[in-house]
Amino acid sequence: MKTYQVEIKETLCMTVKIEAENVHQAETLVREAYNKEEYILDAEHFAGVEFAVREKEIEARSRSQKHHGYER
Repeated sequence: MKTYQVEIKETLCMTVKIEAENVHQAETLVREAYNKEEYILDAEHFAGVEFAVREKEIEARSRSQKHHGYER
């Protein structure tokens, strides 16, 4: 039986309205507020989930080495 690694990536999303002189300042102000924990994203901000499956790298490498005669 093979071993697989399944990555689960959840995305949280919040849109913030902010007044600023320009795009750069708007992002900077929101980043600073986020870093000060003025915006807390939780389950109510859930926007989606992705799954990525890959065969465990060590086993894949081991089989390749055996196939090419490099087994230790």
